[in-house]
Amino acid sequence: MPSAAAAAVPFTSVRQPAVTMGALAAELLLEETEAQGAPTAHEHRRVVLQPELVVRGSSLPAR
Repeated sequence: MPSAAAAAVPFTSVRQPAVTMGALAAELLLEETEAQGAPTAHEHRRVVLQPELVVRGSSLPAR
């Protein structure tokens, strides 16, 4: 979230791996469309990506 750092009090936010998410979405879509001819050979898969916590001025320091 580029605007989070520019706020008067910079907001803590969660950074998502957007490029990786897009590439995986395209890959999954291609797998899905290619499997239309052979549905028994296709298995759905679940992908979990690791987000990154970006701590800025809106959070209290650790105690």
